[in-house]
Parts: sequence; C-alpha cells; structure tokens
Amino acid sequence: MRRLASGVLGLTAAALALWPAAASAAPDPRYSGHRLDRVAAALAKDPLFVDPDVDVALDAADRARVETAIRAAAKRVTVPIMVIVTPNPTDSESQGKDDAFLAALHGVTHRDGLYLVVDADGYMLGQGWNVPREIDLDVIAQDDLPDYEPPDIHRPFSGLADRLIKRVGTWAAAPAAPPTSSPALLSPPVPFGQEDTGPLVPDKPTEKSHFLRGLLLVGPLSAVGLYWAGLGSAAAGRRWFRRGGTRGAVAGLAAHAEAHPGAPAKPTDRWLRRTASAELDRLRDRLPDTSGNRGRGTALAAYDAAQILYDDAHDDPARALDLVGVIVLARQGRRALAGQLTAPPPPCLVNPLHGDSTRRKSVLLPGDPGRGKPRRQPLCTACAQAPAKDLKDRVLRVQGPDGLAPHYAIPGVWRETAWGSRGNDLVKRVMEYLGVE
Repeated sequence: MRRLASGVLGLTAAALALWPAAASAAPDPRYSGHRLDRVAAALAKDPLFVDPDVDVALDAADRARVETAIRAAAKRVTVPIMVIVTPNPTDSESQGKDDAFLAALHGVTHRDGLYLVVDADGYMLGQGWNVPREIDLDVIAQDDLPDYEPPDIHRPFSGLADRLIKRVGTWAAAPAAPPTSSPALLSPPVPFGQEDTGPLVPDKPTEKSHFLRGLLLVGPLSAVGLYWAGLGSAAAGRRWFRRGGTRGAVAGLAAHAEAHPGAPAKPTDRWLRRTASAELDRLRDRLPDTSGNRGRGTALAAYDAAQILYDDAHDDPARALDLVGVIVLARQGRRALAGQLTAPPPPCLVNPLHGDSTRRKSVLLPGDPGRGKPRRQPLCTACAQAPAKDLKDRVLRVQGPDGLAPHYAIPGVWRETAWGSRGNDLVKRVMEYLGVE
C-alpha cells in the first residue's frame, strides 16, 4: 500500500475481475427507517417533500410552482416524479449516501418512477425505476445539464425552484424508450445494527470497492499526477489565509461553512471508520462531470490522498488520527467543488471533525505541547464563540502512543501541518507520509 501509485497501471484490468459483490444482509427492522416511512407517507399525498430542517429551501410560492411542474412532467413521462429536499447526514439510515437513500425510499414507496433528492448543500441526485424515457440513469445522479453550475456555497438553495423545474422539464422532454432502471448500488450502506461491530462489511469489500472506484474514476495517473497540478495555488491560498487575507472571505464562508456540531470529542474507531467510508462515498459521487470546475484538481487530489490513506489505515486501531485525516480530506474535496476553490479553508483546530474554520482567534489550547501562551488558530464558529474554559471539553482526543491525548499533541504529519493551516500543502505532505511516489 505504501507504494500503491507505482503499480496502478498494471492493476486496473485485474481489479475489474475482482469487483466484490454486495454483501447479503437480513432485512432491516422497520424501526430503522422511520424517516423513510415519514417521507414515503408524505409523497403518497404530494410529489414534493421538503424536510422541516431545510424549510427555508422553498417558500410557499416556489413550492406551488415546483409541484405544478412536477405533475406536468410526470404526465408527459407517464410515471410518477417525486422530489425530496432533505439533509442526509452520515448517521442517517442511508449513512449519508444519497443514492442509497433513494433506493431505500423506493423500497418503501413501492412506486416506480423518477426520484430526485436535494441535499443540504443544494446538490441534486436522481434515480429511476422502469422509466420509459431515453434518460441515462447512470448519470442522472449528477447535475449534468449543459449549463449546470454548482450551488452557491453561501446560499445553497438560491434558485432551487428554477433548477428543479428545469430538471423535471428536461426529463419530460426526453424521447420515449423501453423502460430502464438505475444501476445497483456499488457501495450499499452497512446492514442496520452492524455499523459498530467488526469490519464495515464482511470480508472487507468496502476498502476494495473504494480502491477500485479510485482507479476507475480518477484514472491511473491521478495518484501520481493530478494532485500535483494544484499544489502551487493551494499553497499560495493557504499562505494568504495564514497572513490574515481571509477577513472578507471568511465572513462570507461563515454564512454557509460546512459544520458538524454533533462531531464527538472522543470518537470510537468504529465511528471513525464508518464516517470516513461515508465521506469518501460522498466525495466520489460528486467527482464525475466536474470539468470546468476550478476546484476539480483540488478535489481529485484530496480524493486520492484520502482513499489511499483509508485503505492503509482503516483496520489499524493505532491509526485513529489518520481516519480523522480521511474525513477532513474528503470534506475539503467536496468544499472545493461546492465553492470552486483551489484552497478550501482548514478545519477547526480545536476539533477537525467540527468542519470548516470560519475565523482566526488567539486561544490557548489545553495540552498544546511546549506552548505557554495563546496563538491565533483557525476555529469553527461554535468554538470561536465558546468561552475559553469550555474549549477543553471540545478538543478532539484520540489514541496516541501514550494513550488518549489531544490530537495536536500526537507527533506526526497532522501536528506538523496543523491540518494545512500553517502554509504547508496538506495533500502533498500526506502523500509523502504514505510513501507514494
């Protein structure tokens, strides 16, 4: 694994022959899908469901417009069209995988047709079952319209009604064809009740499928070449951040920084493995059809580094901090695509699992080795606003050589780079740490 990139070209054909079949599992108990039941019941009455958690996504007038467009498009397609606007966190029944959410929802509604989900970042993903239209159901999971632009990172639901109307209209205008369905999931969620026991999936197909997707999606040369493409601009961006040039930009980022307030301060290895796997899937699902996106090079580099790191560390209990690194890199890759950024902001230094930093503030972090005075650190909004005495309970602690310790007290690449906030290029350093040439 340490020399993974050097053998990539010769492995692609053999890898295809070894693609693992999805693990069989007993049906999930009914109580595991309360959200699915709630959404399915709502869709039985109306073709548009907006979760109360993202109620601001569409106002009453926009909802009426979208519902009218959905009904008109469904009449032309001759199958139901259902639109769901909802967050899909990694601790949901579908473990943050939008395609898995739609597949599970179809299993509850028992209604064939076209399904479209919009997540909390404003991204769309669709699936279909027995759709009599010439729609490539292998790519409608991406916003693949010719004039598509990513959602505004500061206002993810800006123009959502028009985007939805345009999407269902495109489906309705597709020529007739024999009924087709979306392909089976490449990476189904871990069976209910097994998220925190043993390996992620029996016989460890998860890491194999991640590795193979990396080969096929990013391409054989990406681990060696693509991630180097944006190193100069990324390093310059981080130096700009370090010099304080982000005052104006950070004010805007704070309005829609990716935050994970429920992230644990003392995560278990199982939680880290599960979350790292889900975050890799989320980034992988965003990568196709992103040509022209300024953040693509950064996202590809982050995916490569995160994937190799995950494969190298996921089943080693001594590598908990590396799994945190996988999560951070995958989230930074998605942020790069969402904001078309070559240098996404570093994570909160109190707990990198909190998500993006939104400001710099002088703080004295408990247990920071060799430091007796406050230093300016990148913090998420919640940590920046928290009283100094409360920070000690918010600090990420993981197992190190001497037992449980603050993450910044554990020697290694993460402490040396401060998660990319000290002018170092994080991806480059991680690749060097992994021994990838």
